[in-house]
Amino acid sequence: MKMLAFDFGASSGRGIIGELKDNKIILKEVHRFENEPVKLRNHLQWDFLRLVYEIKKCLIKCKNDSEDIKSIGIDTWGVDYGLIDGDGELITSPFHYRDSRTDNMTNKCFEFISKEELIRLSGIDCNQYNTIYQLLAETETASSRLEDAQTMLLMPDLFNYILTGVKKAEYTIATTTQLYDYHKDDWNYDLIDRVGLPSRIFPEIIQPGHEIGNITDDIKEELDIDDCKVISVGSHDTSSAIAAIPAIEEDFIFIATGTWVMVGVENEGILVNETTQNYGLSNEGGVGGKVNLLKNIMGLWLIQESKRQWNKDGIDIGFGEMVEEGLKAKTTSIINPDHKLFYAPSDMPNKIKRFCEESGQPVPETIGEIVRVIEESLALTIKYTIEGIEKTTNKRYNTIHMFGGGIQDKLLCQLVANATGKEVITGPKEATSMGNILLQAIGLGEIENIKQGREIVRNSIEIARYVPEDNTDLDDKYNKYLEIIK
Repeated sequence: MKMLAFDFGASSGRGIIGELKDNKIILKEVHRFENEPVKLRNHLQWDFLRLVYEIKKCLIKCKNDSEDIKSIGIDTWGVDYGLIDGDGELITSPFHYRDSRTDNMTNKCFEFISKEELIRLSGIDCNQYNTIYQLLAETETASSRLEDAQTMLLMPDLFNYILTGVKKAEYTIATTTQLYDYHKDDWNYDLIDRVGLPSRIFPEIIQPGHEIGNITDDIKEELDIDDCKVISVGSHDTSSAIAAIPAIEEDFIFIATGTWVMVGVENEGILVNETTQNYGLSNEGGVGGKVNLLKNIMGLWLIQESKRQWNKDGIDIGFGEMVEEGLKAKTTSIINPDHKLFYAPSDMPNKIKRFCEESGQPVPETIGEIVRVIEESLALTIKYTIEGIEKTTNKRYNTIHMFGGGIQDKLLCQLVANATGKEVITGPKEATSMGNILLQAIGLGEIENIKQGREIVRNSIEIARYVPEDNTDLDDKYNKYLEIIK
């Protein structure tokens, strides 16, 4: 049985076929494409029509290659959404979470509810990109989009709707909105009413492994393809990726590496207390009945944007070469990767230089020095986040599982081991797609649960291990880091 995973990241997307054979999972990439936002006049938006085109192009490739696809699962980044009108049409291209329209929306929200109460109710830290603030931004414009909308669909739910015509909200992605009620396992309609949002636009919530529907007759006719089921997976990409962690132990730290770096643990329920608030930790829906206590860190975005700027300046350098330069470089400076200075795109190397200069540190000049500053600062941010998690859960975790594309960066993996003093186990690189396929397999009755899925992953990949080395230099820098983030 072949299953097709669409994995949409914040910079690229893939269509990957997966099948289970001999207690292993086998992946085959069918289609890869860019996912670049577009600045249209004053706003940054996703090129949604192009992404739908890429889905259809992938389905045609599968047909032409005689791939008999039984099901499709879609995962994306969190928080962003599209609005559907009464005719079932998309009102406008979805806005990008980095769009400036949410710049003052947290304060707007706190006119209705205090920050402390909102965190207690939602379990989510008050990041300006959260869906609640994006929807509040809709109320502050002259547009009638929100008045015209009948349904709000988060990105994976929107793709599922385009394929099936069914409007549902999947649990893991719904929890990223800051409008989910873990105690009622539903939207927090009291909060929705309180902040002045229309409750009618929030669709029914379903769990991972739910059969959403079949591809519409219109799409089957357009593409000349056979019938195919669409299954809800952990549609927030982090939750699908966590399903594919090859862990044997019950308690472990996970680190998802990508544009964002997510550091967290699996819990049985929501955890909110003074420590979670102090460390900016959030609760996001997981798979297998779990809730992920984690922090989103401005991760490889800083590396990606630096590369983009250097390439724009005529410097032809790839990620592998950047890491090599970083391995050779030495620097005493560090940054706070989550500082608001680094949130928006454009000229990241100069922003890093500016941060170091304004904080009284030596300014990194070379590519290697800038890469080293970014990666050491990420490792120290991860160390700080893990300290918060251990204080919150009152547990000591011995193992870190790192997965995603960032594990190809051996410098970062070793720095994380050095900074935290914990063994780092890496793999799989394609964790999100693997988890997506495994959750489809659970939905189709091919495997029983996440535990069995993780055993399949262990049989399918080679893992690498990084043991802590001397970290005296990082210990000294950590004290500086703690001063910088105050």
